[in-house]
Amino acid sequence: MRLPSDSDIPLDRVILLLALALFLLISPFMLWWARDTAPWYLPYLFWALLIGLTAWLQTRRRKP
Repeated sequence: MRLPSDSDIPLDRVILLLALALFLLISPFMLWWARDTAPWYLPYLFWALLIGLTAWLQTRRRKP
């Protein structure tokens, strides 16, 4: 079994972030935040969370 190298770690984070985005935006969970009684800013909050996580992961990325 091959040990993960340093270059594999950022890819794992990207895949996890993509899975989170799919969960929030495509799953039945979307019905909860897209309903009429939800606050108007809730979809923007989820987008801000995804953008913030992406920015945070990029700043933590190791530089060669």
